[in-house]
Amino acid sequence: MFKYDFLIRQFKHYIFMGGGKAIMDLEKNMKTSFKETFMVRIKSRLKFRWIFCFIIFFIVLLIYGNHLLKERIKKLADMRRTEAVEFMDDGRKKYRMMLYAGANMEYTDSEGNIRVIETEPVLLDIYDEVINPYILGKTPSLGSFRITEGEETSERIKNFNDNMLHLKIWNNREGRYRTISENEGLEEFKDIKSFEELWEYMNKRNDEGVIYINELDIVGYDRTGQDAKFIYDYGNGESKEISENLISLFELFKDKYKDWS
Repeated sequence: MFKYDFLIRQFKHYIFMGGGKAIMDLEKNMKTSFKETFMVRIKSRLKFRWIFCFIIFFIVLLIYGNHLLKERIKKLADMRRTEAVEFMDDGRKKYRMMLYAGANMEYTDSEGNIRVIETEPVLLDIYDEVINPYILGKTPSLGSFRITEGEETSERIKNFNDNMLHLKIWNNREGRYRTISENEGLEEFKDIKSFEELWEYMNKRNDEGVIYINELDIVGYDRTGQDAKFIYDYGNGESKEISENLISLFELFKDKYKDWS
């Protein structure tokens, strides 16, 4: 409004004073003023558009970031569930090995606290206490299980070695007795000299991808429904029948079949 009043006063002055030059100056001032007003309006509109674009970009970025965060949380939860399954499997295998080989077993939590495991209920309690908080992200880790050689381990490994080398099972298709390793699709058995070697052996896989500790869980079940026949082969041409139709992995460690009568 101030600019237009100024122009009107200028116009009256130029009319009063007269002269072509005055009119030309007035026209020039009006054009300059209009141009300045127009540029101010253009800049204001551009500024508004830039602000609007920035707000839209920020909203899109926020939505996308929230989507990525949810995906990451889901992947993390899935990863933790997978780790929990592996944790349970590891605990179960080590608990079985503890029973079979007379070993010692313990659990160490994420804070370094140690708990001795001697029975299955203790192992299940650890699962209940640890797994859900870990999946929900309330604890940094699941902790770990550890097994070590016990007082009876050495003797049980000797029994296992002897039974794996000398026990044989009748194979109907081939019409002959075969070693347990042959029958179960395992590599040729060689004496195991330490608890570490035993654990490594039990975690090997046969051609079907089954770990040895699971393949040896029950020996003698061949899906035919027929009772298995076992002998103890002394390796000198003599043998004796074993009055068992199924032999468990626990019995391979515990029983001295060479002394059976």
